[in-house]
Amino acid sequence: MNILFRCDGFVEIGMGHVVRCLALADHLEKNDDYFNIQFAMRQSVLGISKVKEKYQVLESNEKDFNYKEWLTDCIEKTKTKVLIMDMRDGLTRKELKAIKKKTGIKVVTIDDPEDKRLEADLAFYPPVPQLEKLNWNGFGGELYVGWEYVILRKEFLKKYPKPKNTTPNILVSMGGTDEKNMTEFVINSMKQINEKFKATIIVGSGYPYILQLKKRLEKVHFEFELLQNPKDIAKIMSQSDFSIISFGQTAYELAALNVSALYICLTDDHFESSKLFMKNGAGTSLGIFSLMKQEGLAEAIKFHLSENQVVKDMPISANILNISNLLKVSKESIDDKKV
Repeated sequence: MNILFRCDGFVEIGMGHVVRCLALADHLEKNDDYFNIQFAMRQSVLGISKVKEKYQVLESNEKDFNYKEWLTDCIEKTKTKVLIMDMRDGLTRKELKAIKKKTGIKVVTIDDPEDKRLEADLAFYPPVPQLEKLNWNGFGGELYVGWEYVILRKEFLKKYPKPKNTTPNILVSMGGTDEKNMTEFVINSMKQINEKFKATIIVGSGYPYILQLKKRLEKVHFEFELLQNPKDIAKIMSQSDFSIISFGQTAYELAALNVSALYICLTDDHFESSKLFMKNGAGTSLGIFSLMKQEGLAEAIKFHLSENQVVKDMPISANILNISNLLKVSKESIDDKKV
């Protein structure tokens, strides 16, 4: 069965959508020859280069771009049966409905707040509080909500030995791109702390301030390790005592690893989602980045250095398996319009 993933990844939005789509695609491809996978992507140089390492990508021509015509063409060219969407770029419910009518496509959507979700046949969400505020009138698909439907790379579902650090190891990770350079903001806050600690700083391949950051790190008093797009990232993250992160996909990854986190949120939506993690004892939300002060972050770090916060086991397990099993539909059931 042909599956088309629709997602993007670039500096302004980060790489989280691409990362989880690749995680699901890799699982489907590895565990069932029944699936043939391709991607459709827009204005996404960073994301496209990552996906092209393994999968064919249909790219848009943004000159005189018509979303409905482009996506319909992608579906028809690839003879796709199932479209998996993980994007928030304004595709309307009306446009998606027209695409479904013309192509007969079945639609899966992931963590989608836009109205187009109402045309999905399958919709998967983490149990975030925003779901209670969404209007689901007219939705005729199947809705799956829970930790068990969070999509993570397989390495984050492994069990790693707990760290035995003589010096506290603080993980700093602001996502794959970090457009606002929150990494440097965190480093400047750490410079105000006199306690002994080590910082493990992870930046992505799309981080645009790497040279500036290296110069900044020449003047810090604490031990650090700077890693750009490292391999074995789950193992590295698991060896931290706690973390300071930009809220997003990394929050779910650290929760699965039982590593406590301080969450810095870029948007109100992220702040609302972070409340779920606070409720479950996985971390502490520091609020919206634009309102933060370095002194306040420094105090939060000091507090966590003095505390030994234990994160309970989170019910994030077999998540990709749960989703892939729901996608394993026969050609006959698709023809009969059942998912």
